Amino acid sequence: MRWRIVKHQHAFTLIEVLVAIAIFAILALISYRTLTSVLDTRERLQKSSAVLRDQALFFARLENDLNAILPRASRNGDGQLESALVVAATTNANNPVIRFSRAGFAANSGDEAAPQRIGYRLNENRIELLIWDGIDQAPRAVPTAHVALRDVQNFQWRVLVRAESRVGGQTSWQNSWSPIEQNIDALVKLPAALEVTVTPTTGAAIVRLFALREVRGAS
Repeated sequence: MRWRIVKHQHAFTLIEVLVAIAIFAILALISYRTLTSVLDTRERLQKSSAVLRDQALFFARLENDLNAILPRASRNGDGQLESALVVAATTNANNPVIRFSRAGFAANSGDEAAPQRIGYRLNENRIELLIWDGIDQAPRAVPTAHVALRDVQNFQWRVLVRAESRVGGQTSWQNSWSPIEQNIDALVKLPAALEVTVTPTTGAAIVRLFALREVRGAS
C-alpha cells in the first residue's frame, strides 16, 4: 500500500497580518519609549554630574584662596587704604561681595607667585573671581574677571566675630566686615571664620564654613 503525502499551503489572512503589524508597532513603541527614557536619564545625570563637579571645583578654589589669606592691608585704585578683608552686606554686580589679600602661588613664577588682591562677586547669575595685579593697586586699576560658577541666584557671606571684652568671650555672626579705623592693627585684623551661602538657580542652598586657621589670635 502506498501512502500519498498531501501538502497543505496556508496563507496569512488580512486580519492576521494586521494583528502582527499591530503587535510589532506596540513593541517598537515600547522599545522607543524605553530607549528615550534611558537617554533622557543619562543626559540628566550628565548635567547633574557637571553641576556637582563645577560646584566642587568652585568650593575647592574658594577654600584654597581663604587658606592663603594674608593679614595685609591694601591700597585701592582711589589711593585709599582697605582692610585685609572686606565683606559687603549686599550683593553688587559692580563690586565684589568679598575681597581680600592672599599669598601668591608658591609653585608658580612671575605675577602669580606674588601676593594678590582678589575678590568674588555675583554678576548676572554668575559668581566671578576678580584678580588685581597686586595687593596695592594703580590708579583706576580694573581687575580681571573670571567666571567661577554659573547658574547662581544668591551669594552671601557672614562673618564670625569673637568678643574682645574677655578671653574666651562669646562669638557672634555679622553680615559685613570692614574695619573703619585707619590704624594698621585694625586694617589687618581678621575674623575667626567665614560662612558663605551659595544658592543655585535650581536646587537648595549650599552653606560652607571656613575657619581662618592661620590667624588664631584674630577676633
